[in-house]
Amino acid sequence: AQFEWSEFDVTDDGQLDEVYTLLTNHYVEDDDNMFRFDYQKSFLTWALMPPGWRRDWHVGVRVAGGGKLVGIITGVPCETRVYDKTFRAVEINFLCVHKKLRSHRLA
Repeated sequence: AQFEWSEFDVTDDGQLDEVYTLLTNHYVEDDDNMFRFDYQKSFLTWALMPPGWRRDWHVGVRVAGGGKLVGIITGVPCETRVYDKTFRAVEINFLCVHKKLRSHRLA
């Protein structure tokens, strides 16, 4: 296989750098490549580590053999309310795939 699933650890500075670089270069942008989000590492740590967070909900796609991080999807716990019923759920955020790999149907 060309790619492999990989958990990533946002408490590890090196892995957080990889996530930051991927998001900075390949996350939300406009059609003209003029506007792009630039989340700070401290914000990413805050957003991905709320109370009850789970490392196994931070999943990446790497080039096979432990190579470059080329995609991520993250989940964090949340409490959701529908009318008068409240339940625990997962909020998905930061779905990102390297621009050159979007035609490979990784998302």
